Amino acid sequence: MNTSTESKNTILVSTLSEIFDSSMNLARIKFFGLFITALCKVQTVCFEKIATGFDNEVRVDSSLRRIQRFMSEYLLDINPVARSVLR
Repeated sequence: MNTSTESKNTILVSTLSEIFDSSMNLARIKFFGLFITALCKVQTVCFEKIATGFDNEVRVDSSLRRIQRFMSEYLLDINPVARSVLR
């Protein structure tokens, strides 16, 4: 089994795509995958620290701004998440 970070992100994005179906576009799904992975890695909800946990080649301040934009502009539909958990 491939345990590289890239492989794990691909699996996570695939799973999130199934969960959110057409209610979230692919760019947001990929961001959400990075966000979940970073949350697990840094084990805090501080946006600055989460931004440092992103597995990409982007500057930390750019990742921080991306997190801030997502949180301020996107209303996450919790229904697909709840259905997935119940399954």
